[in-house]
Amino acid sequence: DFTTLKKQEQTDLVRLTVKDLGFPQGATTDEIYNQAAKLGFELCPAEVGPNLRLQYSGKEWMLIGMKQITDRSGNLSVFSLGEEGGGRLRLGIGDAKPNFRWLDDSEFVFSLRKSLKTSES
Repeated sequence: DFTTLKKQEQTDLVRLTVKDLGFPQGATTDEIYNQAAKLGFELCPAEVGPNLRLQYSGKEWMLIGMKQITDRSGNLSVFSLGEEGGGRLRLGIGDAKPNFRWLDDSEFVFSLRKSLKTSES
């Protein structure tokens, strides 16, 4: 269950591994989100997951750095994209409790902070 933006907007995305964020031994969801914010990234709107699934032609697994949503089992989750059997890209969910620990090669997608986009233009 999530709400969408009232007005359509373009979002510049960046995909980083947990190691790229400075955690060679892995990190928790909260540590990843805090570090991403320090580096100038924002959480993505939830609809980035379904939209990226429709636009992306790659097969790599990635997680959407977003405010966690509650899945049907009551777990805090984020959208994930990756290849399923048969070579098709799949939109799913990944467990993303604040203390869930991710491996260093887990990839997250974040949004570039709007103020950074403006100052670079």
